[in-house]
Amino acid sequence: MEYLDRIKEGLTKSSLLVYKNEPRGLQCSFVKGGLVVDSFVIEDDVLAQAISAKGVNGIVEGSNLQMLRSNYGWFSLSVKTKKLYNELQ
Repeated sequence: MEYLDRIKEGLTKSSLLVYKNEPRGLQCSFVKGGLVVDSFVIEDDVLAQAISAKGVNGIVEGSNLQMLRSNYGWFSLSVKTKKLYNELQ
């Protein structure tokens, strides 16, 4: 999934993740030093729900961001597993 690679790259380059639900999907912006490093829309519902579960009020920062960075392999595996399960149903 291209979104997972882009999220991984954004997590390494930023200090804050801001997200917002939009009609097209989940708008994610990675911020470092007050500047947006990367911004894109996630149209996949499973991934959008997983990202929004990691933050509070549309923001992933501090310890939540550090946990997402350090456990990104498990996060990615969890999203892929949920997508596969949904396809098999």
